[in-house]
Amino acid sequence: MSIDTARALRWRLMGLSTLRQPNLGRQYDRASRGQAAVELALIAPVLTVLVLVGIQFAIIGTAALALGQVNYEGARYAANNGTDTQAQIQSYMVSVAAPIISAHSGSYLTSTLSPAPPCSFGGSVTVSVTLDTNHLIALPNPFFGISFPKSLTNSETAFCES
Repeated sequence: MSIDTARALRWRLMGLSTLRQPNLGRQYDRASRGQAAVELALIAPVLTVLVLVGIQFAIIGTAALALGQVNYEGARYAANNGTDTQAQIQSYMVSVAAPIISAHSGSYLTSTLSPAPPCSFGGSVTVSVTLDTNHLIALPNPFFGISFPKSLTNSETAFCES
């Protein structure tokens, strides 16, 4: 007795018509493989876009965290060295910055110091920094309607200690 005959007999014994019997042959396997390939072809571009956008936002998020840290370092340095100029403070910030900030010798980083030196004891000094992120964005901007920031800014205030 062949396998197909055994299946048909089993279906009849269960009271089911052989007309309602599912197609268990090779055509069913080919169709399911073709369906899976079509589903993969439809979902792969969507997943690729999601991964690329996620990676791009991760890079920008890393830069934002690093910018906050370098701004804090610059404000502490300006508070402890009240007579240093804005250029000296910027140079210090570039020297302690993460590589994503200090790339190209810090040419993407700009800073402002308020008030201008000297900083008297008990006064406050504010360091504001801006990072141009155009060099970090690998995808077209905007990318399928998703805009990435072209610059990041941060500001930090510290009390002068010298």
